[in-house]
Amino acid sequence: MDNLPDNKKVDLQLYILDPLSVILKLAILSNKPNGTKICINNNIIYLQEPGPFQAVCRYLFNSNKTDIQYLYNPIELACQQYLAKAFVQQNPKLTDLFKCAQNGLIKLIETYKTCAVMRLCLNYYYSLISNHLEERNNVTLFRKDNMSIFYTEDILAKLTKIWSQEKIKIVLNLTTYLSNNDNATTDVKSLETIMDGIDKQTQQCI
Repeated sequence: MDNLPDNKKVDLQLYILDPLSVILKLAILSNKPNGTKICINNNIIYLQEPGPFQAVCRYLFNSNKTDIQYLYNPIELACQQYLAKAFVQQNPKLTDLFKCAQNGLIKLIETYKTCAVMRLCLNYYYSLISNHLEERNNVTLFRKDNMSIFYTEDILAKLTKIWSQEKIKIVLNLTTYLSNNDNATTDVKSLETIMDGIDKQTQQCI
């Protein structure tokens, strides 16, 4: 049984994440090999593919599976903003992006299939997205936690400014292209390159 390690003592400010970037990273993960894990370092999500260097990287970054808890707030915030009716009417492909993110969560569920707590957590995130995609509007599904206070109106406004309409259209077109592409595991690098620039802007905002 894969035991869940105790939460490490961290500076929670370093775990504030850009909501839309989280959704995009999960969408990217859906095109990655099974066993790919996430690592959060200085407000950025990194994807660590399986292989001999994965364990070394996770040790160097002092990351473990409990980092997944920091996806909770940004996933809900991304849903609230980008799956709002007005936003989807302007960018209909947003629903496809969030479905791709759900596929990324499914891959993580498979990665942590021996850890019941992680599966439960990831399934819950999947349900958060479904709650908005299917317009169930169950407001009791999300409860604020100790990270919620860090997502202030000021921080969220700065993060939203990163995403111009042009950038949103570019990443949505790429996501649609990847979902219909047999070479997605290779071509996903183009989306990752764009996200590298977004990540740098995110760090500057926070």
